[in-house]
Amino acid sequence: MLVLWMCGIIGFKGKGNAGKIIFEGLKRLEYRGYDSWGIALNSAGLEILRKPGKIGSLPAAFEGGSLGIGHTRWATHGGVNEKNAHPQLSNNRKIAVVHNGIIENFLELKKFLSSHGFSFASETDTEVIPNLIQFHLAEGLSFREAVRKTLLQLDGYYAIAAVLEGSGTIIGARNGSPLVAGLGRNEFFIASDIPAFMPHTRKVVFLDDREIVELDDSIKVFSVDSGLEIKKKVQRMHWSIEQVKKGNFAHFMLKEISEQPDAIEKAAMQDPARLKKIAGIIGKADNVFFVGCGTSYHACVSAEYAFSEIAGKSVKAVLASEFARHIKSLSEKSVVVAVSQSGETIDLLETVRAAKEKKAKIVSVVNVAGSSLPRMSDETIMMNSGPEICVLSTKSYTAQLAVMLLLAFSLCGRAAEGRCIIRKAAEKAAETIRKSLPAAKKLAKKLSKKQDIFLIGRGNAFPSALEGALKIKEVSYIHAEGFAGAELKHGTIALIEKGVPVIAFMTSESEKQITSNAMEVKARGAFLIGIGEKKSEIFDEFFEIGGCDEAALIPRIIPVQLLAYYLALERRLDPDKPRNLAKSVTVK
Repeated sequence: MLVLWMCGIIGFKGKGNAGKIIFEGLKRLEYRGYDSWGIALNSAGLEILRKPGKIGSLPAAFEGGSLGIGHTRWATHGGVNEKNAHPQLSNNRKIAVVHNGIIENFLELKKFLSSHGFSFASETDTEVIPNLIQFHLAEGLSFREAVRKTLLQLDGYYAIAAVLEGSGTIIGARNGSPLVAGLGRNEFFIASDIPAFMPHTRKVVFLDDREIVELDDSIKVFSVDSGLEIKKKVQRMHWSIEQVKKGNFAHFMLKEISEQPDAIEKAAMQDPARLKKIAGIIGKADNVFFVGCGTSYHACVSAEYAFSEIAGKSVKAVLASEFARHIKSLSEKSVVVAVSQSGETIDLLETVRAAKEKKAKIVSVVNVAGSSLPRMSDETIMMNSGPEICVLSTKSYTAQLAVMLLLAFSLCGRAAEGRCIIRKAAEKAAETIRKSLPAAKKLAKKLSKKQDIFLIGRGNAFPSALEGALKIKEVSYIHAEGFAGAELKHGTIALIEKGVPVIAFMTSESEKQITSNAMEVKARGAFLIGIGEKKSEIFDEFFEIGGCDEAALIPRIIPVQLLAYYLALERRLDPDKPRNLAKSVTVK
């Protein structure tokens, strides 16, 4: 079953204001889903609030309480309405469950429950979970054991949080979808992502697949399969609360674009000895695959160019969803470099599991410490970008590029030089933001009603064209296509007519060739936009990017990020929450 959505979960147990704390946590999780939301408070009885649409206001009656769960949803099973919103309830209305993921055998379970007198009020797969818990509670099991027995019956991926009327506990569990617990001062949290409870604590316990967490007077973790308790390490996150606030920015997207100089600088602050070790692993490998999804895949394509041009090492970029076609070529002499912002993307995690079965070495490049990916890896490089709240990846992309370049430089013994070049790129990024912002805003007014935008590049500017097109289409909903400049004459030039915008990425290495491509579209009436180091009179608009040697690919993407942002505003769209998208994709 193919599903693209992601949902947000939060649970809280403490001294009071549970409803308000859960509501505020949901707003911080809204990037994970925003077509409906809901809260269940466990006080004298279960009080349920469910609403379709983006998160609105919290009724005063739901501000209090000491225990509850909340959910913000992207619809998978069932349309967007109140009855399909979470929390979903058991038939006796004593159990409430919020759920992220897919229960693949829900029809079979629904048939089983129906045969035992249960009825269903929603179209969701989730509703079988509270009803199964009710069924097992009737067998005399404890709340935790009833949840565990329910989980043993589920096929698919899930993260859940459940509450039982009259119980002072929250039970959570995960399998393939992220869930993390937080420890405050006499208060406890459970959530899909750390920003949900960051204002209250940065002490966390990361759950692994097929683990149950119980929030009572402490946090305890148990195996779904055996029921035995598992001792878990408490970790401290070093993100600051300011990083999950918009501050003076209108949107997180613009804030995170503006944070890129700092993110690039921090990405370059890696331990030289560790980089040398990882570069050595890559250098000795018979074959090396850089694997990612979406924006992270585009960073992998850049790595393919960088390793060849800088270090003379051939590596291959592969989409995680297509990596199964390469599994047979893996061995203990292979390396898979898995690249992800969240560390929870299911396609990538499945790639890593398959590669580990072939005994390949796993190196991860990731932003979230304690997420699934680094825990599955032999070696990990942290991007150090801080939380990225906007659904679109911006600062994580340029941080990934910085890490890839640093690895390539380390492989050929030029780590110190590479670090200097990347720091220069961070300075150029700040300059590019400052110079490009007003021009991008003005250009967006001209392009906002266009149907198509094409982006071309050659060499290491080709992946910039891919990423730029992705940014434009996912936030402005304008069709955008990125491709290698020479491919124009192999079909796409048929779509070029008067007024069609074409963005050409210019590099010192490809200047002559890409100028020729630009002239081809110009002759057919294209509105031509250039991005590069040297302005040419053939362009209608031009964004000048100062040179920073091999790291020029880092600031090169920034004008398109800004253009995409302002295109969204011109089209009266929310750049932080584009339709049909969510921050992490944790079901296939």
